Amino acid sequence: RMLPRRTFDQIYERDRGFCLLALSRCLGEGGVLHHRANKGSGGSKVLDHGANLVLSCSICNADAEDAGALLRFDLIERGLRVEKAATNAATLERAKRTPVEYLTGQRWFLISDTERRHEDEEWTT
Repeated sequence: RMLPRRTFDQIYERDRGFCLLALSRCLGEGGVLHHRANKGSGGSKVLDHGANLVLSCSICNADAEDAGALLRFDLIERGLRVEKAATNAATLERAKRTPVEYLTGQRWFLISDTERRHEDEEWTT
């Protein structure tokens, strides 16, 4: 299922147009949305939340899906992969509490399609 164009546009702006995965074959500009916690085939719409989505180029998105253990570990360390919890709702909460490392090295909590909060800011939600 395709996500609405508006969702893509908002996350494109939030993530400044860059592929956040930045793997070895990266195209640079993001053109697709990457689910930090994979939905699986026909997965829940719960995981289509902005806190679980980052901008990616198509090559990095595919490479992340086929990642071996070392690359998976790197993606987890950078907050770009979130391991599944017992339920999709619990997985989304895990994603909300896992900051993403942006290309600048700064880490941000993803709040929504349009909003992010620096990891040093006080947690209020």
